[in-house]
Amino acid sequence: MTTSAGDPFWVRLGVRVESSEDARQLQWLLERFDSGRIRRVAYCLRLRESPKPERIARELGARIPDPAPAPHG
Repeated sequence: MTTSAGDPFWVRLGVRVESSEDARQLQWLLERFDSGRIRRVAYCLRLRESPKPERIARELGARIPDPAPAPHG
């Protein structure tokens, strides 16, 4: 499968991002792991759909922390 240069970066990584939480989790992964490693794990996990960031983290032996609570204002 080829992707065009206009595709979102997560498509090129083979990661499924469907929500802002998925995007936050993927950002966390990218801060800690090389994008090539994320891409390889995503490729290995792919069944019928691209894996979500949380599943990639699990395969990498990492746990994405819960988001910080919103400040009360």
